[in-house]
Amino acid sequence: MCGMEWIKRIDYRRWLLVNFIVLALFGVILRYMQCFPSGKLNYLNILHAHSHFAFAGWIFLALALLIAGQIQMEISPAFKWILGLTLLCAFGMLFSFSVQGYKTVSIIFSTLFLLITYRFAYLVYNKWDFKSDNIISARLMKMAIACLVLSSIGPLALGALKASGNTGIVYQNAIYFYLHFQLNGWMLFGALGVFACRYLNADNALQKTVNPWLSLFLFSAIPLFFIFTLWIKPPLWVFFLALVGAFIHTISWFVLLKKLFGFTRKIPLLIQMALIAISLKVIFQVLVCVPVIGGWTFSNRNLIIGYIHLITLGCITPILLQELFNVNSTVVYKTLNVLYCMLTVLYLMLLFLQPLLSRYEILIPHFQYCLLLISVLFCVAGVLYYIRLSNKKRIKKLTRVDLNHEHSVETNPFLRQKYNDFI
Repeated sequence: MCGMEWIKRIDYRRWLLVNFIVLALFGVILRYMQCFPSGKLNYLNILHAHSHFAFAGWIFLALALLIAGQIQMEISPAFKWILGLTLLCAFGMLFSFSVQGYKTVSIIFSTLFLLITYRFAYLVYNKWDFKSDNIISARLMKMAIACLVLSSIGPLALGALKASGNTGIVYQNAIYFYLHFQLNGWMLFGALGVFACRYLNADNALQKTVNPWLSLFLFSAIPLFFIFTLWIKPPLWVFFLALVGAFIHTISWFVLLKKLFGFTRKIPLLIQMALIAISLKVIFQVLVCVPVIGGWTFSNRNLIIGYIHLITLGCITPILLQELFNVNSTVVYKTLNVLYCMLTVLYLMLLFLQPLLSRYEILIPHFQYCLLLISVLFCVAGVLYYIRLSNKKRIKKLTRVDLNHEHSVETNPFLRQKYNDFI
């Protein structure tokens, strides 16, 4: 295939499931390295590869595809370049970080991906109808794009800090700055914006009623960043900003949940899980502001990992799966949804419970092996989603060939019902 025509021919939904499987596979490798000798593999390199691929190859690519669908940019050549180059950068970072860590090749791919996000933000900001009837979705998406751009300050600062030899507290906080505005800004608000566009059919009067609470929820994410700095025991004013940000974020979320929940259509299981996970996340953030709990949290790696996976696996990925694959449509998909939810709940319970139980000198039997097993099952779930999507597409292609008009799926009501039940 000459030139870059491959970009126009990519089936991104299939690639997203491939990326999900690859991401889960690297999670298995990380868990395996906790249980058995890793040989020549470098744990930190694999960890960096896993996290960068999660952000670029799974969440960014999925959100970009969903947002493109909502603003009808699928046919835009510029946007196809964004999707294709994102896929290229994601795998480039996956392999380069795995092999060499933070070196020349991985930095090149990371920088290119950063530039792609700028281009994406520019296109969306110019194409999205921020004055649409769905004020909630528009405001969430506008803030998501702002956080996407704002988060880039973190990695841009890392280069200058590393060059100057400053790899201490400021360097670490630059990483946290990026993580916060990605996880609690771009990813969370972007996923909620996609959700709101489809499910929130509130009238104008209600939208105006919730608008002040939505403003509080969105803008409290800015001072919320300071909870990531509590590990260094900062000045009192920093602690105050973190507490106020976390408290306002939590109150506004629950008010929005109460006011909007009754105005949604029947919410699928995965969306329900996401809303519950977000509720747990905002409560966790308030608890971290309590000095005793915060100090214990930042000294416990499993709690930090649990918080990050609560956002990625619990808050964001369920919305992505639901919106990308319409996974509430069949019995098979519903079964896969239940499997995904069960695995996520078990994984998070283990990560959060073990640190709590260890304070009372209680250990979960075979803790690391349990995490490894669940990681393997996430891979299996991804493969099953992929097989289901492939079967669905194959059946759809077959129904386009009308070999016998009398028995066509399109013309025979009985066969049509069977087809609908299958897909």
